[in-house]
Amino acid sequence: MGYPIQTNRCAVVRPRVRLEPKIEDLVRRACFTVASSSLASYGVHPNDIIDHLIHAGLAAANRAERVVEHLDGVAHAVACIRGNSRAWADLATLHGWCLERAAMEQHGAEGGLATRRFWFELRQGTLEAADSHLLENRVPCPRLQWYAGLRPLRHWLADRLFGGIEARLESSQRETLDSTDTMRSLAAPAAMAATAT
Repeated sequence: MGYPIQTNRCAVVRPRVRLEPKIEDLVRRACFTVASSSLASYGVHPNDIIDHLIHAGLAAANRAERVVEHLDGVAHAVACIRGNSRAWADLATLHGWCLERAAMEQHGAEGGLATRRFWFELRQGTLEAADSHLLENRVPCPRLQWYAGLRPLRHWLADRLFGGIEARLESSQRETLDSTDTMRSLAAPAAMAATAT
């Protein structure tokens, strides 16, 4: 499959560290038992899984053996990274409704809009170069290449969605505080001092 190592300072760079032989063996065996139907469904090979996990940084994780419990999610992520349209449709079908519902429960209509934006950014970030699309504050779009399979894919997606919502809320609150339209502005005292006679 091959993931190019990014050198742009805005991209998240994970060093290519081989998995321990016992973890790699565990993953390969699980590919033929636990996750064989997912791999067959999307045409993913165990070598693709190993390559993905190396690039996702699994070797640096504590209790890397937990990946065996989530190999279906890893196979799904690999298929999406390859641009498999059925895998993308399945991803939205399996996880989209619950993520949107949770976001709307916490953030109302803005949560629903943020969820739709998240799916667009995830697809864009995953299918294009890591540094080609940056969000506000030069943060890269979320990418399935980062999923190391240490927990369910749904939880990983939820963390990225809600982290993005919280970052946007925090950013808009900062902008409000820094605007000259409010007395709490950090810029207001400097402006007043500059115009004082």
